[in-house]
Amino acid sequence: MANFDPKRVTPIEWAGIGAGALAFIFSFFSWYSVSYDGPSGLGFGFNQSASAWSLGIGGWLPVLLLVAAAVILLLPHFGTAVPNLVTIWLGLAAGAVVILLIRWLTLPSASSYGVGDDNFSAGAGFGLYLGLLAAIASAVGAGLAFANTRKVVPPQAPPAPGYPAA
Repeated sequence: MANFDPKRVTPIEWAGIGAGALAFIFSFFSWYSVSYDGPSGLGFGFNQSASAWSLGIGGWLPVLLLVAAAVILLLPHFGTAVPNLVTIWLGLAAGAVVILLIRWLTLPSASSYGVGDDNFSAGAGFGLYLGLLAAIASAVGAGLAFANTRKVVPPQAPPAPGYPAA
């Protein structure tokens, strides 16, 4: 097993590793909240929130995809070769972004509960927004890494006999 040297990790890889770690941390924040202030002057109500782990597959799967991407990025620095690493990273990060966008768009709103009260609110929490930002950061890093691997320098033909090299 090779020794881990943080100096050998590229800044783009750090972005993917950091995004996976932050997505895991943000998964414990409020991803969805419902609150009701109660009728005016009566002094009762409630405020409930759910983390990514309580929202079903649309909450916890993107977090696991980003954590998996971070682990895959770390494996070569511990001596384990990962073929097609950048392509796998790009797929995991893009999948996380798509799933998070779908989860965000399908969260129930206050009107979907059939309550027309101004004291009632429901919607995405700040944890979902932070998780989405982490997923986008990982996807951008993967896209940049993918673009860097696809840059091909055309081979130069040897000079014709009798002509000097360029």
